Amino acid sequence: MSAAKPHAWCRPSRSAAAALLSIALTTAQAETPGDFASRQPLATSGDKAFFRLELPDSVYDGAGRADLGDLRVFNADGASVPYAFMPRPTPVSAGTPRRALALFPLTVDTTGPNAGDVAINVRRDATGTTVDVRARDGTPRSGSRVVAYLIDTGEDTPSLAALVLPMADGASVNARVRLDASDDVDRWRTIVTDAPLLSLEYNGRRLTRDRIEFPPLRARYLRLTWLTGATPPLTVAQGDVGDRIVERPRRVRTAVGTTDGDAFVFDLGAALTVDRMTLELPEVNTVAPVAWAARQNSQDPWHPIGSSIVYRLRQDAGETVNADFAMSPLPIRYVRAGIDPRAGVGTKPPTLAARWYPQEVVFAARGAAPFELAYGSRSVAPAALPIATLVPGYAAGKALPENVGDATPAATPSVVNRTALRAPLDVKRFVLWGSLVAAALLLGYMALRLARQMRTGSDDA
Repeated sequence: MSAAKPHAWCRPSRSAAAALLSIALTTAQAETPGDFASRQPLATSGDKAFFRLELPDSVYDGAGRADLGDLRVFNADGASVPYAFMPRPTPVSAGTPRRALALFPLTVDTTGPNAGDVAINVRRDATGTTVDVRARDGTPRSGSRVVAYLIDTGEDTPSLAALVLPMADGASVNARVRLDASDDVDRWRTIVTDAPLLSLEYNGRRLTRDRIEFPPLRARYLRLTWLTGATPPLTVAQGDVGDRIVERPRRVRTAVGTTDGDAFVFDLGAALTVDRMTLELPEVNTVAPVAWAARQNSQDPWHPIGSSIVYRLRQDAGETVNADFAMSPLPIRYVRAGIDPRAGVGTKPPTLAARWYPQEVVFAARGAAPFELAYGSRSVAPAALPIATLVPGYAAGKALPENVGDATPAATPSVVNRTALRAPLDVKRFVLWGSLVAAALLLGYMALRLARQMRTGSDDA
């Protein structure tokens, strides 16, 4: 009886393992700037441990991933350096959300001066507050024409962030106002130069805009002066109080719509984290309800994100338009605006104005400068660290440490490797199928050897 060589059937499995190891080593090579479609040099100044960069639009237009997971930062030696994304800036507020404020109409006769030409004297006693309006020469003024409103914010009111002026039911208001602040009703400073106030009825819908926002301020008195339109009777004034982070300006990306039935579709050209948007209407005196929907890819279904009313109305001193539609930050590229067919927007398509905050990154100044951005790849995985891990001592909502400098793009990006944006081969699928085929061959080989050994043993017997 012939004896089989021990473990001879293991040789093919060792060869398969060696092949798989070779594939893994090949795919695990260190990344280089040439592995990405685009490269953009950065300018840095000072001897800092970290640098902070607001990503330019070119990164969004050239990235291969909507989450910017294919972004890298390289030093002058071509070695990648660690980086992290900064959290999105979010406004915060504290204290009582809203508080009632004392409101006093400032009236003059029909031939009297405007609000800026009168002197206001405020007296307080046990019976309450009295407002005395006189001309600059001291002549008393009275009458029925309301030219402005004086608002007493109170002695203990913290910083105000907005003024709310509820309109009477059924009121028709289309006006623009100026808001001034003072601590002694003598010296005034302008806070908001021109703000719209609206209360309109259209097609069974009520359109109201009664809130005036401004950077947080602390002032004892506010003066609301009408610039256009008749001064409506106001009985209530409210203030939004609390300290807020003033939002930095957003970037704007515009796109002209294409018709899709009773809707318009807009392509922003890249996946942007939009949180404000509106329609710029082509014709004046247009009011239209809009149902908003969005998606990231052209093959995805539309996801409803809310509704609003857009308008563009003529006024004595110009035009007034609606506020932006506010939404949760969402990476989107395509937007669909469904228009109520009973309203319409005219013969020309509207323009979408999408507002968004660009991402900020902080990277370690490891190695020699200059540093450069590299982006645009369909085959790399995200590599960003948490910001608290990268920067010691970082705390959310606090300023970055002093060892963080500023970086800016030094030149326009250059496209060096367009093939990096091609869809990569599904290596995992090929490895899986290869492993299954190798395992099947190995089992077949083992079965064949076992059958031969059993036949040889039977012949010997």
